[in-house]
Amino acid sequence: MPAWKGNERTARIREALGQDHEFVFVNGTVPTEPDTGAEAITDEFFGYVAHDIDEDRELCDNMAELVENQGPFDGLMGFSEGGTVAAMMLIEDARHCSFGGFKCGVFFCAATPWDPDLVRAGTLKRADPDADGVLLKIPTAHIWSQTATVDESRVHEGLSRLCDEKVREVFLHDLGHDVPGAKSEKGLAGALRAIEHVIENAESNIR
Repeated sequence: MPAWKGNERTARIREALGQDHEFVFVNGTVPTEPDTGAEAITDEFFGYVAHDIDEDRELCDNMAELVENQGPFDGLMGFSEGGTVAAMMLIEDARHCSFGGFKCGVFFCAATPWDPDLVRAGTLKRADPDADGVLLKIPTAHIWSQTATVDESRVHEGLSRLCDEKVREVFLHDLGHDVPGAKSEKGLAGALRAIEHVIENAESNIR
């Protein structure tokens, strides 16, 4: 279930993955500033995280309700803030076996997520790989830019460290804060290899 700001970014990835995969898009509802270049696509921009504890607790509830009502889904996929929210929901499901039963996750330029248990308790605090260790044992793909800043790379790596390295794929491209697509066949091919390995591992885990 992809979760990101507009599905235009993922068109080439979805096309390359083929028609065997069905995607459901979850749009944000929080007004926000656009990513670079997004003005050419639309003049309205929405994110997911309000940085208001009541609204962010409601986000967790709404995402869980959507999965319960429209699922089951095999996994969650997200770009940037959408990927961070996807990781948060995967962690909640992994801890409590509460609503999804997800088999994999794919993250593009995503950061270390907020701890869902703390969000529900009234605190916005990110999960910490040093303190929390591995929180996701399902196969995951982590795709971000090798031109990211030191701070950006740290939060991308932080998310990857929350995931089991035995079933974790990492691919770095040179496209900046974006999803590999038509701009780079090399970047697209690398991203697809990572995603396909994750799908294969997820499928082998349920046989």
